[in-house]
Amino acid sequence: MSTYTDACNYIDGIPKFAPKTGLDNTEAFLASLDNPHKKYRIVHIAGTNGKGSVAKMISLMLENAGYKTGLFISPHLVKMNERISINGSDISDETFTGEYELLLDRVKTLQKEGYAHPAYFEFLFCMAADYFAKNNCDYVVFETGLGGRLDATNVTTPVVSVITSIGFDHMQYLGNTIEEIAGEKAGIIKQGVPVIYNTGNETADEVIRNRAKEVGSEAVFVPLAFETLPERVKEAVGYFSFVQAATYQKDNAMTASVVFSKMEPLSDDKTEKCVEEALDRFYWPGRMEFLKDDIVIDGAHNENAARRFTESLKELMQSGEWKKLNLLFAVSSDKDYEEIIRIICENLDLEKVYVAELNSGRKTSASTVGKLFQNYRPAGEYWDTYCFDNVRSAWNTAVSEKEEDTLLAVVGSLYLVGEIKSFSD
Repeated sequence: MSTYTDACNYIDGIPKFAPKTGLDNTEAFLASLDNPHKKYRIVHIAGTNGKGSVAKMISLMLENAGYKTGLFISPHLVKMNERISINGSDISDETFTGEYELLLDRVKTLQKEGYAHPAYFEFLFCMAADYFAKNNCDYVVFETGLGGRLDATNVTTPVVSVITSIGFDHMQYLGNTIEEIAGEKAGIIKQGVPVIYNTGNETADEVIRNRAKEVGSEAVFVPLAFETLPERVKEAVGYFSFVQAATYQKDNAMTASVVFSKMEPLSDDKTEKCVEEALDRFYWPGRMEFLKDDIVIDGAHNENAARRFTESLKELMQSGEWKKLNLLFAVSSDKDYEEIIRIICENLDLEKVYVAELNSGRKTSASTVGKLFQNYRPAGEYWDTYCFDNVRSAWNTAVSEKEEDTLLAVVGSLYLVGEIKSFSD
């Protein structure tokens, strides 16, 4: 009999980025569980940035409409259970362990038949798919893990496909051009299933439209479709974007509203109220989240996200509430962190920079990162840079040294967000 800790330790030991060769493996494991992914309606979401926020917004709208709604996301910040939830409640430790034991039993059987052990994300996806079926979900919102075409979640046939912001990330797996990356994301488009897209990139948009045409799917461009929604919905999105610290959440709210309108006709008070209440309830940790009145944390970890992060921070600083800006930064080694640092340095007027190393095999040397902050510092500017070999020390120092008129911004990795949340609450 396994414990919850046993389950988490086992799953954590599975390689997170196993080679992707096809979906037959995933289909075999799901078939051994009686194909749970075919027992509910699905919304399938891919994208470089924003897909988690959009997934959460859509799940809240569906829940408000009276549907029992499952949500599968990645990554988690503190606890693995965060990835699997129904109507806002994470799977319990006991149930998580039960699903783990069930799937592990199927894995051992199928390995004898020549199937490969599921990758980390694939294992959790199969657990989630089964859990949602056992709990008789009406809808499930599945967020892709990496890419789309070969992602484990792409075994599903959704009622609608969604593609959010597209930019450069995971190039070693998805390609080195926007066309290649968009092509992988567009791999989730299925014949006859509408695709709703808001990539923020004209090249990516064209790739998606061409793929939709090839497979006979309606392609819905969010900025145009949003303008046709009822005024009450547009006002709700406008108010939501006004109260959000993150400027990029407006795009995500627009996308979610258009997706929901495809599934539920927005023509009466009830359905329009679903959008209003969902946006009012929306909370997404680690995305321009204020841990305290003067400490904001964001998981931005690629070029596009860094740009949106700096835009949001500049708006915050223009509010006049703070005079100085300090930064705590840590990043994974597989990210284009030099470009992220360049964007931050060119767009933000910093006072102090605290660089930390993540508690991860993918950590980046703090001294290497610290030198980049000095190298990209604008001419005539000066800021102190402090390097630490762990996040806790950097956090404690940054918090203790922060003055009353100073905003502390934490950015660079969702793993950084998770580490800080694990000891700052």
